[in-house]
Amino acid sequence: MGVLNQLTYEDLQYTPADCKRYELVEGELFVSAAPILLHQRIVGNLFAVLWRYVREHRLGQVFIAPCDIVFAPSTVLEPDIFFVSSARSHIVGEKYLTGPPDLVVEVLSEGSARLDRHIKFKQYAFYGVPEYWLIDPYGRTLQMFRLPGDEKEYEPAQLLGFSDTLTSPLFPDFSFPLASLWEEL
Repeated sequence: MGVLNQLTYEDLQYTPADCKRYELVEGELFVSAAPILLHQRIVGNLFAVLWRYVREHRLGQVFIAPCDIVFAPSTVLEPDIFFVSSARSHIVGEKYLTGPPDLVVEVLSEGSARLDRHIKFKQYAFYGVPEYWLIDPYGRTLQMFRLPGDEKEYEPAQLLGFSDTLTSPLFPDFSFPLASLWEEL
C-alpha cells in the first residue's frame, strides 16, 4: 500500500460495530472474525487471575480486548490481554494506550494465528513491549517471549505445557497452573 493509501487510527473510528477486530500495521488493515468460545474461555480465565493478582498487589492495570494500543497513527493493535504497570500508567489514555504495555497476551485463533505469530509478534517487539505471551488453545501451550535489553527482537523465554505452572518476573510471587486456563467454570 502506498503512503497515500495508508489508513490511520482516525480511519478506524469509522469501522462498523460488527464484532470483528480491526487492526492496523503500518497503515494496512487487518480484520479478524469474532473468536471461538475456547479462545474466549482462555482469555477470560487468564484475565480474571491476572486482574485479581495485579489489583491485590497494586501493580498497575490489566485490560481485555477490545482495547486499542496506538503505537503510531498507522499502527494500532488490539491484543487479547495487556498489562500496564503503575510506573507506566501515564500511557493509559481515555480511549486508548499511547505506548507499549509491559505485557501483551495473544490467544491464537484459526483466523488470527498468522497475524499473532508473525506480524503482531514483530510489531510488539519493534515498539518495545518487554514481554509477550502466545497461547495455543489446541496445543495447550503458552510460549513466553522477552526483549533482551534495548533490542527490537524477541528471544524465547519459556515454553509451558498444559501441566506446567505459569510465573513471570513481571508478577512477583505469582504462580498459576496453566491447565486452569482451559477449565470451564
